[in-house]
Amino acid sequence: MKKKLKFKLLAIALISILTTAAFGCDRLLTKPFQLPASAKQEPWPVQTGLRVNILRSNIPIVNRIVLVPDEATFFAAIQKWNLKGHWPILIEDKKYAPMFLQRFQPEEIVRLPSIKQQLPKSQKLQQLMLKSAAAAWNCTNSQTLKAKWQELGWEPPGVVISSENDPARSAAVALAAARGEPLVFLEGNFGKPNDNLNEAQWKTLQIAVTKAVESTGYFYSQLADAIDTITIVRQLAVKYQSPQNKDEQWAVTDGLGRHPNGERWAAVGWIYGSEVRSIYQAMSAIFLDSQTAMLYDSYPKEGNWGKYEMESAASGLKTLGINVELVQQPESSLERWRSLASTPWRFDLILMNSKGYPKSFQVGNGDASVDDIPKLQFPAAIHMIHSWSASDPDDANTVAGRWLQNGAYAYVGSVNEPLLSAFIPPKIMVDRLKRGAPFLIAARQLESPPWKVATIGDPLMSIAKPTPRIPPSQQPI
Repeated sequence: MKKKLKFKLLAIALISILTTAAFGCDRLLTKPFQLPASAKQEPWPVQTGLRVNILRSNIPIVNRIVLVPDEATFFAAIQKWNLKGHWPILIEDKKYAPMFLQRFQPEEIVRLPSIKQQLPKSQKLQQLMLKSAAAAWNCTNSQTLKAKWQELGWEPPGVVISSENDPARSAAVALAAARGEPLVFLEGNFGKPNDNLNEAQWKTLQIAVTKAVESTGYFYSQLADAIDTITIVRQLAVKYQSPQNKDEQWAVTDGLGRHPNGERWAAVGWIYGSEVRSIYQAMSAIFLDSQTAMLYDSYPKEGNWGKYEMESAASGLKTLGINVELVQQPESSLERWRSLASTPWRFDLILMNSKGYPKSFQVGNGDASVDDIPKLQFPAAIHMIHSWSASDPDDANTVAGRWLQNGAYAYVGSVNEPLLSAFIPPKIMVDRLKRGAPFLIAARQLESPPWKVATIGDPLMSIAKPTPRIPPSQQPI
């Protein structure tokens, strides 16, 4: 009886395969990357996080790191990614690659020799970037990629925008490939990272970014449709002139992804800088999980300050399996901070309450300077409740600039004096993280009009439990 049943099941499977082939397809009609219908009941940030989790479930992480000597070799190496596995690829340097290696602890390290080729320019370089991103999905170009996504039931959660003339372009390819997002191009001068766009420049950037998203052909104009995030991977200004007050600047990453009335249709993240650091930031966002956290609370426990207490946040992070060190009043002090900062930090996540200016921050009973910011042994994601910290993020003598130079791969901070209410209380932020909302989205006041908090990094990066890896032998290069 069992043999007959087994034979019957095999026959049904064979008929299914033959029927599929008869209609010109080479696959069973399944949608392994499709978001379950029940997920549509969740808030849009949770839906976004769930879509990233679908990728984690379907595309294994291979327990190896590939180190390359230059950008051309990086493009060749990333074309080895496929639907059977992804693995970190970094340009080897003496600072960022060792930090990543110490944290990731791979079973296998592969060093590739240079392919000794120059990268093409202009349209041909764009084609190489698009081809490299498509290869991760077993495709050859943008057209076959879109068809593959439809076949798998995959709906991109966002768009990656870059420029073939920008040194961060390789990071854009990595994020588009790993996150299953369209890669589009935005050329032109939109300022340097520390700049402040005037009204005309700002309007030009808004229109250009919206047109770039429209060019993908996916729905984007409402939250919880296809495109809910924008990842800008290229140089541009961190702030723009407030339309209400000439003495104030607002954050570019909070002003983009909105309709003319200020209503949000996407959350925005931003990566810029050298090819070495931008690739490091992208790979950290894609492959690293969070195991340890530092929560440093310098605020008093009364009044509005008390709403930003961190005990509740610490408890919430512990439920995710994260080992938390909490420092709060009365222990938080300048002496305690300097003692903690005297050795490199091994925290994956840093949440901090402070007051201050671009080059100083209060740590309890006194002000610390930029030079008091600790070195990082591991890559870290940082949320800093503090005025002005991100006003000049490309200046290593400012708070955000030093954290980024030291190895932060994601950073949330203000470009101006934002008022305390501009920031999400840590408890609410961690509650969002626990439900699966990505880090930069969980950190933002999502329903407020454009304001002053900048979000640097991949907007799809989540704080999650460690992801299992497959051995390199299962997915040879």
